[in-house]
Amino acid sequence: MMEQQPAVNLVEPVLDEKNIRREWLRLAGAASGGAILFLLTGNTRQLYAQSLGGDLGILSAALYLENEAVAAYQAGTESKLLSPGVLNVAVAFQSDHKYHRDGIGGVLKSLGVEPRGPEQHYDFGSLHSEKDILRLARDRENGAVLAYGTLASNIMTKAVLNFGANVLVDEVRHRTILNGALGIPNY
Repeated sequence: MMEQQPAVNLVEPVLDEKNIRREWLRLAGAASGGAILFLLTGNTRQLYAQSLGGDLGILSAALYLENEAVAAYQAGTESKLLSPGVLNVAVAFQSDHKYHRDGIGGVLKSLGVEPRGPEQHYDFGSLHSEKDILRLARDRENGAVLAYGTLASNIMTKAVLNFGANVLVDEVRHRTILNGALGIPNY
């Protein structure tokens, strides 16, 4: 007898922007617990987000982070505080995040979900120097590395997992370069 799969709500998987970070942290905590459970027992059926609904939640949270990263790099490029070399890197990294955003949006559409657009406003604090902008970018990249790395073990759909792995590589590359620019060790 086959187990009945719970119905997946394809209309409401997108998270409220006020709770997106809390939900992302909750999913990350669940993923960590699931990974530990898997390491101890080898039982993948008990992992938290091993469902289409879980993938949709992860994708929605990732889309929010990518939109935020695009906006952060836009704030940096518009600030007129970046030296030409740093400006070129910021534009390249923003382009990567636009690619990630569009890829995630495409996956959501293929699953019948209309992706949410960016927020009207993001609060990035005071940006008074190039170093402030580099710190802002590095913080966003570090958060993305942690999020994609933690939640990758919970993605069920192979295509989503492959895309997420490629995004993770970009995020690590971004963080590594920004760490170097800020004099932060990469170990």
